[in-house]
Amino acid sequence: MPIHPIFPQPIYFSKLERALTTEELKMIDAYKAKTYKNEGNTTSNDNYILENKTLKNLKKDLHTKVMDYFNEVVCTSNSIIPSITQSWINYTETNQFHHRHFHNNSYVSGVFYIDAQKEVDSITFYKPNVNETIKLNVTKHNPFNSMSCSFPVETGNIFLFRSSLIHGVNKKKGTNTRISLSFNVFFKGTIGDAKESTELTLK
Repeated sequence: MPIHPIFPQPIYFSKLERALTTEELKMIDAYKAKTYKNEGNTTSNDNYILENKTLKNLKKDLHTKVMDYFNEVVCTSNSIIPSITQSWINYTETNQFHHRHFHNNSYVSGVFYIDAQKEVDSITFYKPNVNETIKLNVTKHNPFNSMSCSFPVETGNIFLFRSSLIHGVNKKKGTNTRISLSFNVFFKGTIGDAKESTELTLK
């Protein structure tokens, strides 16, 4: 009998179609000197990275991916314009990790990998709204019984996903410094319906 997976979680995957410029890489490297200790790794003090003039072209490139996500996944008739809000850089060294979390006050979140090796680096997503009162040993994992799903990542990869989706990074293997740029996306425009008293205009 057929088994239908309903209400799947969209994980949008793409790549930056160019290499970062020398100026962009220098700016990203400079941020490493101004960080704070996050839960498991370190994060840039600046959480509006993409507002830096040196990174304006990178912001445009990432915005293009965001628009593609909205066109392919969201598919709304509402007159809204997606916009990248906050953005920051995470640095993860050997044996460090990034705690499980989701992003508040955001509709879609993204990660762009500045430096990562697919042999040792990955991102893990966790099944949402799970309240397992009975836990069974699983012999064969599938989309229905798995509590998490990991994807290998490498330099240039871009992931977009719902901000409410819990994600994290397992303990870092390898000797490279994993560098990722995370960002949040919200939108401007009008949603809802005036007659139903659900209209909301965001400017």
